[in-house]
Amino acid sequence: MIVEFVLGAALVIMTTAALIMWLSSITTGLTAMLSVAVVMTVAVLVLKAQAAMGVPILDSLHVVLVISLLVAPIIAIAFADWRKA
Repeated sequence: MIVEFVLGAALVIMTTAALIMWLSSITTGLTAMLSVAVVMTVAVLVLKAQAAMGVPILDSLHVVLVISLLVAPIIAIAFADWRKA
C-alpha cells in the first residue's frame, strides 16, 4: 500500500507540474498558478491517502490543518519580504 501511495504521489506531482507549465503559458500571475497547484496537490494527496492507505478523511484533514497552521505564517512572511524587495 505504501508503494501505491508513493506512486500516486509521484503522479500527482507530475500532473501538478504539467498544470503549472500549462497555466504559465496562458496566464501571467505566478502566485495564482502556485496557489492552484498547491491546493490541487494537497487535495489529491489527502484523497490518495484515504484510498491507498485507509486513512480516514477527517484525520487527513486534521494533519493538513496542523501543517497549514505551521506553514502559513512562513509563507506570509516570505511574500511580505518579497514584495518589499
